[in-house]
Amino acid sequence: MTRTLIATLAVLTAGVLAFAGLTRGFTVLTAESARRRAVADAPIRIPELVGIDQQGKRRRVFDTADHCVVIVDFIYTRCTSLCSALGSSYQQLQSAIEAQHLEHAIRLVTVSFDPEHDTPAIIQEYGARLHANPDLWTILTPIDPDAMRRSLNVYGVVAIPAPDGQFIHNAAFHIIDRYGRLARIIDITQPNAALLAARRLNGAP
Repeated sequence: MTRTLIATLAVLTAGVLAFAGLTRGFTVLTAESARRRAVADAPIRIPELVGIDQQGKRRRVFDTADHCVVIVDFIYTRCTSLCSALGSSYQQLQSAIEAQHLEHAIRLVTVSFDPEHDTPAIIQEYGARLHANPDLWTILTPIDPDAMRRSLNVYGVVAIPAPDGQFIHNAAFHIIDRYGRLARIIDITQPNAALLAARRLNGAP
């Protein structure tokens, strides 16, 4: 009986310790929360990703010459759920950046993870529909599928093809600091928090 009790307690203790490790000392309780905490604690260098923007120009997601913090999201233009919400949030962010005169400090980038459909022509239409200012808000369709896959992996974006040209996918605001590192991941319900994080990473109060 005593041996059984000791063995049970040992298993329970091991389980508690393992759970504590997985949840970073119980401070986060989900894999997504743990990832966001890990990125905030130790920013990750992002791979280069080049695409064609809404003006038909080759652009990088991040360019050190800009000296800007970048807020990045991943969408596909046929989406009518999460991506529509992100589009509306980016319109709000664009207006807030302009109102706060942060055009030279913070940029917005939207990347399509469906380049087979989201051709440069589709991207141009999408940008026009959302009134995206190309000097502030870049919308890209990637030109290298392998580079796109590497980027999705680093950013933690999962996009699973579904019927009728749809995707099941996650979404967030990904904040890239001035050194080209993924430094924050903010929930899509918190565009103001994303802008605040970008301001702080750029050194603004």
